[in-house]
Amino acid sequence: MPDEPHIVRRGELDVIQIDNAACSAEISLFGGHVLQWQPSGRKPVLWMSDTARYDGSTALRGGIPICWPWFGAVADKGRHGLVRNRNWQVTHFEDTANATFVELEVNLSESENPWPHPNKLVMKVSFGESLLQSLLVENTSDKPQCFNFAFHNYLRVSNPATVTIPLLGSAFYEDKLTGQQQQLENRDTEQLGYLGPLDRIYSSSERIELLDPQYARKICIDKQRSQHWVVWNPGSDAASMDDVHESGEHEFLCVETANTSDIVIEPGEKISMSQTISLENLSQDH
Repeated sequence: MPDEPHIVRRGELDVIQIDNAACSAEISLFGGHVLQWQPSGRKPVLWMSDTARYDGSTALRGGIPICWPWFGAVADKGRHGLVRNRNWQVTHFEDTANATFVELEVNLSESENPWPHPNKLVMKVSFGESLLQSLLVENTSDKPQCFNFAFHNYLRVSNPATVTIPLLGSAFYEDKLTGQQQQLENRDTEQLGYLGPLDRIYSSSERIELLDPQYARKICIDKQRSQHWVVWNPGSDAASMDDVHESGEHEFLCVETANTSDIVIEPGEKISMSQTISLENLSQDH
């Protein structure tokens, strides 16, 4: 017999609660949205706003929103795609001693998705000592389609102004706030840290490591089929965001596994993208 997920009601949403020997976690069927992941004996890795709205229509603030089949704001189409505020279905659930496996899918109607994007998205998540998350896209039409995406990771940090991300020092970025392209961080003159307002798209397919000395840990993200890292923190702009709790901007940094330019998918083709989030210890005097 297949395992049955433990589902609780939060506001208007159904949330799967996970508790195994390696971690505790939560994933909402609304948005296919990972809310929490906390390896045993560790601080939470993801940040959720205390004022996120669980009303079944508003996209949730925090955790790992899925931005697909587009990332960012697109004229006449809305922001961050079509699946953050739709209900997903559980297609597989399996509990083992040290890991829990969840597979969800969402299907879009032609009226919901009148554009040349795929209509079906499958997500597989493994919750254990690490978090492995993959998206599978298939073009079931007879014409080419396209999409882009992001795992919009809200990482819980001690302070975004004091964390460091060594990889980004050598990666070119686009500054979404100023419109400047092909920028490089100048670590000789710029103050380190990532307290916003900050919105950058870095060109890199490499593994990233976020060093947080105050939490004595390193958050590592490996990824496949992703050419960009999006780094975002609202800083003082959070004052106008009613779903970011007071001073919440000092508790997280978004480091997003993304492809912000279109991926073309041919008829009958399948494409998968994935990320693996893990923790490593970091000495206090690093």
